[in-house]
Amino acid sequence: MPEFFKTTAGHAVIGVVLALAAILIIELNYRLFFKYLLDFIFGVVAIIVCSPVLIAGAVVSYKRAGRAVEKKAYLGAKGKIVYLREFAGFNGGIKNLPRLLDIVCGKLSFVGTLALPASDGALLDDFAMKRFLTRPGLFNHLALTVDDGLTFEKMFERDAAYCKKRELFTDIFIVLKCFALAVRGEGENYLGEARNASYAQTLVARGTISSEQAAEAAELALKAEDEETLRKNFKKEKYGN
Repeated sequence: MPEFFKTTAGHAVIGVVLALAAILIIELNYRLFFKYLLDFIFGVVAIIVCSPVLIAGAVVSYKRAGRAVEKKAYLGAKGKIVYLREFAGFNGGIKNLPRLLDIVCGKLSFVGTLALPASDGALLDDFAMKRFLTRPGLFNHLALTVDDGLTFEKMFERDAAYCKKRELFTDIFIVLKCFALAVRGEGENYLGEARNASYAQTLVARGTISSEQAAEAAELALKAEDEETLRKNFKKEKYGN
């Protein structure tokens, strides 16, 4: 048997065994560590590959809007406010390409939940907070179900289930499914209510809350953004980073 492992076939067997062992280790530790590591690695690779498009998009954005990118406040992991990048003056999916930088910075994941506007934060109940156990994603796990009539409440429920059971091969399949839906021209219909409106706008349209209550939630979000900016400025002044 030792002589067999010295042959080409033996080397192939050893390679397959080592590959399977590596995949098993990654899968078993995916939620705790490897999801974040793979996000960083593939984020760097994606930035390098897409750098010509990123540069061209930045130039066009600057000519259109006077700035290459703009940042908007969203709710990230643990419900904290994060500022995600997008091309200024752009519509469509390409405007989100600068979010590859947010993936490398640890604000975003390749696969995750929908990034909710910070103004929705004050309107979420305790159950909905379970969706923040992971980072929002550039690709959404809801592509697996493709439910055109999905409500926000059902989305929060499925988000919580995804956070609890994040798996390597499931995430890979989600990315492939998102590309397939885009090629077929189905876009993000699977987001249901969340496709064209925020949670606050949906609640107002339903009559669940008033426009005044939605405005109060937006004001609270702005206050939280100001406090976050002050905290970061203080940190920079004190520690230099």
